[in-house]
Amino acid sequence: MRMPVITTLGLGLALIAGTLSGGITAARPGFQAATPAATPVAPTPTESPAAVATAAATPAAPAVATTDVVTLAAWYANDPSGDFIDILPLHLDPSLIAGPEPNAAAVGRVDFPDEGVPTLDIGDAHFESYARSEGDTPERWTWFDDAEGVRPATLVLQIAGTGGVYDGYYGTATFISRDEGGVGGVLVLALRPPSDAATTGDTQDSSDAPAQEAAPDETDISANPEEAPPDDALTEPAA
Repeated sequence: MRMPVITTLGLGLALIAGTLSGGITAARPGFQAATPAATPVAPTPTESPAAVATAAATPAAPAVATTDVVTLAAWYANDPSGDFIDILPLHLDPSLIAGPEPNAAAVGRVDFPDEGVPTLDIGDAHFESYARSEGDTPERWTWFDDAEGVRPATLVLQIAGTGGVYDGYYGTATFISRDEGGVGGVLVLALRPPSDAATTGDTQDSSDAPAQEAAPDETDISANPEEAPPDDALTEPAA
């Protein structure tokens, strides 16, 4: 019969297949074992995540513009005599709320005379307000909601240094009037040196500088010929 032959052949093929299968199967572990294991790479030292987060959250310091314009900041309040305004050292608390330096003595005064123009004295420096042209007023009020007398408000004077360390300087004196009743406020002077244009090559319009012919002396009242000074000129800036 032919079946046994087929069977024997089939058995032989099965044995060969089994042998090959076993050889392949046995070779796999050896192939896998011959593959070198991956070597861990040591991490490169770096900043801690907290330090990186802090650095990312810290804004870069803004560039500070430079100028030779001098800025003076002080506190002002009515003198107890009622005859002039005291200039006092300025104090800021941690919340940036402004006020006078506690127990500090006055460092200057502001006068609003019945005749002539307002003047300021800080240390040995003397300033006089001036009109830009005939008929102009050196006093410019900006009232809250444009309602005259309503505060908060600001009073801006055009001033020129006529003595002391700021002789020849010119600029503005701004009184920030908080409220009525003589509660005082902040005074800021912005002063440009007299030689600014010559030393920096600035081509600023010469009209920005105080016109010497228009600067009145202490007895000149031509600074405001058309309009009498406000009745509250002496006390209002300190209110």
